[in-house]
Amino acid sequence: MDMDVDKEWKPVEMLGEVATGDAPDPSCAYARLLAQSTVAWYDHGIAGRTWGIFGRDAVARLAMDTATLSNVIVPPGTPRILPLMADPPEHGGYRRLLNSFFSPSAIKAAEAEARPIAIEMIDRMIDAGQADFGSDYAYVFSMRVLCRFLRVKDDWQIYNDWSSEMERLTGAGTAQPGDALPAEHMGKVIPYIQQLVADRRADPGEDVVSGIILGEVEGEALRDDQIVGLIIALILAGRSTTASGIGNLVLRLAKDPQLQQFLRENPSRIKDAVEESLRLESPQQEMPRKARRDFEVDGHQIKAGESVFLNWGSANVDPASWDRPSEFDIDRKTWPHLAFGRGPHQCFGAPLGRMEMRVTVEELLARTRSFSLAGEVTRNVWPRLSVETLPLRLVASG
Repeated sequence: MDMDVDKEWKPVEMLGEVATGDAPDPSCAYARLLAQSTVAWYDHGIAGRTWGIFGRDAVARLAMDTATLSNVIVPPGTPRILPLMADPPEHGGYRRLLNSFFSPSAIKAAEAEARPIAIEMIDRMIDAGQADFGSDYAYVFSMRVLCRFLRVKDDWQIYNDWSSEMERLTGAGTAQPGDALPAEHMGKVIPYIQQLVADRRADPGEDVVSGIILGEVEGEALRDDQIVGLIIALILAGRSTTASGIGNLVLRLAKDPQLQQFLRENPSRIKDAVEESLRLESPQQEMPRKARRDFEVDGHQIKAGESVFLNWGSANVDPASWDRPSEFDIDRKTWPHLAFGRGPHQCFGAPLGRMEMRVTVEELLARTRSFSLAGEVTRNVWPRLSVETLPLRLVASG
């Protein structure tokens, strides 16, 4: 008999219990569920009754199984966001087109442009002595870097304001999966993107937008609506999840002076702190899928057409796979985490996001003697785990 945890598992409420001004511990909430089952048919609260896959082994396995689970979930009235809302073999063509722009050499070049932005923004906050690292840095920095990456740096404020309003209108990801993205608001940014496409057609360069325009998928050039969809996907995915990762890690450091000082003295370990932060406080807690056929997972029967959510957040703190899952341990040598997903739909922007988290912490630690909380912290807890306001008191180094 399929397990019903409707009364026990309420994601927003249960994660909210541990998402305070302190760095949250999602493993506490997920442990209560995983003690009962790695799979549940429950009241999602946003998507209604749905299947949730919570155990790491099952999540990792099903994320690879595109014959069983589909990503083609397009709300009515919404442009199809590519390559997110595509299945193989179509999906592979888009990924091959984009992957080269996220190569190690491309990320190294992006870092050379991102670091001066981080330094400028952090120095300004240090000079002021106090700042909201969430709203004044994390979201703005991630959008400025992304716009440099897309070569639209002069328009970063337009895209940042648009993305912020999109977050508000969709409840930071808590809108119903079947709901259309706000049509009127979508229309506000499309003309800018269309003009960007026209400009690059007339004068192409080495940037990702030009590459999309000049590239082919399955031997055919992309239509303008497909190009626009790809650029929207880059903007939406490249800002909020990266900003969330930055905020989650900086909050933890602000609450843990000992860890902060250790990393200040051992900057080579910052990359390990980035990975452990992504594991324990995964910015994107879950992603939707749809069953393409009847299948069984861990003794539960799921039917074709039913909604399925793969939960990265719980997989990353599953005690069956992680020793001491609630502890922040930069010396972990075990399983790779699933914060960026797994399989064909693993986030192609992950190298850019990792770089932005690392550069931020490197420069913040190098330029301060200490930083600490200076007021109330506010957060989103699910389905995106993020820091929205993060008031810090910053003391300059030297």
